[in-house]
Amino acid sequence: MPVLLARLIHLFRLAIAIGFPVPGTSLRVAGDSLTGLQVIAADWPDLPRVQAWLAERRHGGVYVLVGRRGGRVRVRVGEGVKLWTRLGDHKADPQLDFVEEVYVLVSPAFHKGATVYLQEALSEIVQAEPGLDYHKGCGPLAGFPLSDAERKALDLAVLLGLNLFYAAGLRVLQPGQSRLARQVAGLLAEAA
Repeated sequence: MPVLLARLIHLFRLAIAIGFPVPGTSLRVAGDSLTGLQVIAADWPDLPRVQAWLAERRHGGVYVLVGRRGGRVRVRVGEGVKLWTRLGDHKADPQLDFVEEVYVLVSPAFHKGATVYLQEALSEIVQAEPGLDYHKGCGPLAGFPLSDAERKALDLAVLLGLNLFYAAGLRVLQPGQSRLARQVAGLLAEAA
């Protein structure tokens, strides 16, 4: 059954296209032609280019800051609807001196409730991974209720987003770690 799940995830990867909008930089965009989800990624020194790309499109989303500290991979997950300013705030934060790369999952459909949900889902994945150190940012936000249908759609966005993160170069989070992939694996195991 895990083979079937791996094949399904691989099929999602077939819809991914990667572009490099600014030649000579680390900026790259992985997009899903089925859903319109995109991941913009770059080395930390190219953050101003990421911010410019985000400011032009004004999509909400969730971001993953990745680097090393003490020989271990360290990850910070955050969210926002005005990411072009939010990420700039992190550049001056001395606690984030470990950051080497930035990855941002965006969609024009992501409102504040969606971004909060996505942050919590990705944070859960990072915290469950023993090889990663989780750099805690803000605590969970309340007051952004979502319907069951919205949660299910966002679980699919996490699964597809993990594929996009992977395509953009983030190798520490895998699609099989998402809640939806675990649910599908459970259903496949039940059916066997």
